Amino acid sequence: MNMTNTKKNKRRQHARELLKFWASGVASFFMHNVVYLMLLYCGTNASVAYALGFVAWMTTNFLLSNYFTFRTRPSLRRAIAFSISAAIFFAIQFVGFSVCQHFDVHDGLITPIVYTVAFPFNFLMVRYAMRKQ
Repeated sequence: MNMTNTKKNKRRQHARELLKFWASGVASFFMHNVVYLMLLYCGTNASVAYALGFVAWMTTNFLLSNYFTFRTRPSLRRAIAFSISAAIFFAIQFVGFSVCQHFDVHDGLITPIVYTVAFPFNFLMVRYAMRKQ
C-alpha cells in the first residue's frame, strides 16, 4: 500500500468517526434536551434542570462513544478522561447557556444553540479521551 492510499484511508476513518460521533451526539443531545425540558415543565430551576440534563447527556455519550463511535471498552481511565473532557464541555456549554438566558432566548432553542457552538471542542476532547487511555 502506498503513502497516498494510507492517507486516504486515514481520512476516511476520521470522516466515519466524525459521522458516528455526530450520530452519538444527536442521541445524547436528545437525552439532554428531553430531561432539561421535562424538568422545566415540572418547575425545576432552569440551571438545575440544565445540569441534570447534562448528566443524562454524559452517561449516554460515554457509552455511545465507547461502544459505537470509537469501538473501545469502558474503563476507569476512559471514564476519568471522559469526565474531565465533559467538565470542560459543560463549562463551555454553561457559559453559552447563561448568555442565551441573558438575551431571553426561548428555552427550547438554548440547548441546540449551545451544542452547535460547543460541538467541535467536544469532538476533539472526547476523541482524545477515548484513544489515549
